[in-house]
Amino acid sequence: MDKDRTAKKTQPMTTTTPAEADIKQGSEDARKAAAQKKTEGNKKFKDGYYRQAIDLYTEAIELNDSEKTFYTNRATARMKLGKYEEAAEDCVKAVEIDTRFSKAYQKGSSSYCHLGKFDEAETFLKKGNKANPYDLNIRGEMQKVKDIRKRQEEAKNAVESGNFDKAMLIFPGIDKVVTHDLETGMLKIRALLGVKRYELALKEASSWYAVCKTDVNLIYLRGLALYLAGNSAMAIRHFQMVLKSAPDFKEAQDMYRKIKKMDRAKAAGTDEFKNGNYAEAIARWSEALEVDTDNRTFNTAVLSNRASAHMKLKQYDKAVKDLDKVLEVQTDNKKALLRRATCHTSLGNHDGAVRDLDMVSKMDPRNREIRQRLHKARVAQKRASRKDYYKILGVSQDVSDRELKKAYRKAALRWHPDKNAGSEEEKKTAEEKFKDVNEAYEVLSDENKRARYDNGEDLEGVGGMGGMGGMDPNMMFNMFFGGGRHRGGPPGGFEFHFG
Repeated sequence: MDKDRTAKKTQPMTTTTPAEADIKQGSEDARKAAAQKKTEGNKKFKDGYYRQAIDLYTEAIELNDSEKTFYTNRATARMKLGKYEEAAEDCVKAVEIDTRFSKAYQKGSSSYCHLGKFDEAETFLKKGNKANPYDLNIRGEMQKVKDIRKRQEEAKNAVESGNFDKAMLIFPGIDKVVTHDLETGMLKIRALLGVKRYELALKEASSWYAVCKTDVNLIYLRGLALYLAGNSAMAIRHFQMVLKSAPDFKEAQDMYRKIKKMDRAKAAGTDEFKNGNYAEAIARWSEALEVDTDNRTFNTAVLSNRASAHMKLKQYDKAVKDLDKVLEVQTDNKKALLRRATCHTSLGNHDGAVRDLDMVSKMDPRNREIRQRLHKARVAQKRASRKDYYKILGVSQDVSDRELKKAYRKAALRWHPDKNAGSEEEKKTAEEKFKDVNEAYEVLSDENKRARYDNGEDLEGVGGMGGMGGMDPNMMFNMFFGGGRHRGGPPGGFEFHFG
């Protein structure tokens, strides 16, 4: 924390007393007073009050401008506040007093590097090396400048060649040394955009924009980061700002047109959807998706919309494909998970429905509606592993007793062995179908069994648990159709036995 933000409230302002004002610059009294100011400044610096420390060092210099350490101390405090230009000036003044002052050369070089001024840093260090040919610290600093300049050049080449991953590996060695150079900052923004770390790129661009609101290249990059992060409205304002200052800025022109085209297609799709024209909505949203395949944020929203239109047309397989893409980007998108669960259920993929609903339930464990949906999906999943009696009779789950009897009559007559006296294979198929039809009716016509079946409970004598509990299908058939023509078999005298 910068303690100087609260220093004015908690610390008295440092001022020169009338007695100090009367002291002659360079006199013994002045030197003593200056030394005292330095001591006070050092304490403020140690406590983190850098601005007050700077004020005290400045007062010391006003009392005695021939003491080199006053300048380097002030330079150090200024560096803490990111005032590298002023810090470098202090170091230049310090070596004017003492050309062999090694610490001043080191701090001055560091300040120039923070500003990205490598030429100035090298020139300053060469002067120090000439005055101190055997000073290892200065020589070491010269090598550091050479190394950091090389790294920056490598990062620049990597970005310009599109090798953004390589650039991102280089920047950690630059970030702490070159902190106040806009060109280096924009290189990093471009690298972050290149590796699709849009939020970080926007954060970096915004940090620079706070101190430099007039550079059109920076404004363009911030607009691009906003666009890729999903804020098209703010992005287009930035591109307009760029074009206002630089009308021929081609990249800004292209981005402005691209956003307009995407927004028009998306809005057209939304209008068609609202009007119930779902096929047209899909077409318009597909056009929007083709404009920029790299804009994941925009495309995710459009894909989600298109999935809704597919669902309206009962194109559940296509909706699932769109929602898969949405969830690749937004793994915790509850709406997308719920929609995909609905599609899975409609497609009979109960495992997929349970998986999606289970994820949503974990995200929102107190949501009763989601818990109920998950329970129903698990019941359907369990039921899917057994015979689907509703499907066998061709009825819905809310079928009435009258409709159930009608469906049984139709299916039983269709698959009765007397009506399927073809090949052995045909007879065998009919036998199995007839057995399933009677088994389904036995369960669904019994209120208690049907309720247990609907809840996914295992029923003894149902499905994989032993058929119809011992009831002969011919007996049920005869009971339903009034007893048949004679004892022992269905109409036509055909006696049918199950093994």
